Amino acid sequence: MKAVFYITVLTTLFTFSTITAQNGYNCPLEECDFKPGEQVYLFGNDVKLRAAPDVESEVLELLKIGEWVKIIEKTEFTWPYRGFDSPFYKVKYDDGVTGYLLGGLLSLEKKTLNSQNYFFAYSKEGKRTFLNIRNIKNGTYIEKKIPLANSTIRIKALDDKGVPGLDGILLIDYYAEACGMEGGGIYLFAQNDELTKVASLSQISDAGVFYYSEKFVFPFDEGGIPEKILFKKERNENLDEASQWKKTAMETRMLSWVDGKLVPDYRERVSN
Repeated sequence: MKAVFYITVLTTLFTFSTITAQNGYNCPLEECDFKPGEQVYLFGNDVKLRAAPDVESEVLELLKIGEWVKIIEKTEFTWPYRGFDSPFYKVKYDDGVTGYLLGGLLSLEKKTLNSQNYFFAYSKEGKRTFLNIRNIKNGTYIEKKIPLANSTIRIKALDDKGVPGLDGILLIDYYAEACGMEGGGIYLFAQNDELTKVASLSQISDAGVFYYSEKFVFPFDEGGIPEKILFKKERNENLDEASQWKKTAMETRMLSWVDGKLVPDYRERVSN
């Protein structure tokens, strides 16, 4: 029985690792660590490239946010940073210098909206995990801290999708690897090189028994309305599988992007 259990656990971990790697998902787990040969961008600013994998070793270079390094290998040495035991990586800087830096100072990836670059890193406070987003503006950087309902995510850079006045849209897309886990996502609108969190949308299912979904339909999407964002909420319950007895409810609401805000509040209930 123990052998079957261990095989099941190992199979689940391997499947999870394979799915996240193949589909471009990020997670704060070892399975999602940077791999040798990857070109990775700096999330931190004035990051110390060191001669050895510890915080007391000689500083070889100071690296700026947005510069890139090539991963040579992950070391066995770690240091606590922003709530995680972050590993040191051996890296090669673009001028040929080889050294070590802390993984928590590297960006999960780089996304570009309307020529503006965005960089991403996890942090943790207690049991709460956050996604930190930075972009460079006027010689410094702006940082946005977003609480996550699910730390396994895929970051998507979208165009304005037909919404007037936007530079683009960032979607933090959750990966629900099990029934009952949050599989929705977070929308951030970019305007004048600044990000505004506009919505946390939910999507949860339970093995065909229950399904709940919230989504946005943008002007350029199928069924979209010019210059409007359609909020759709659907709930489905399977009451009796044998007789195909189902209960479905749907709500829709039309929203507008006005003066940096999504109006009306899509969760606000209107009294009769």
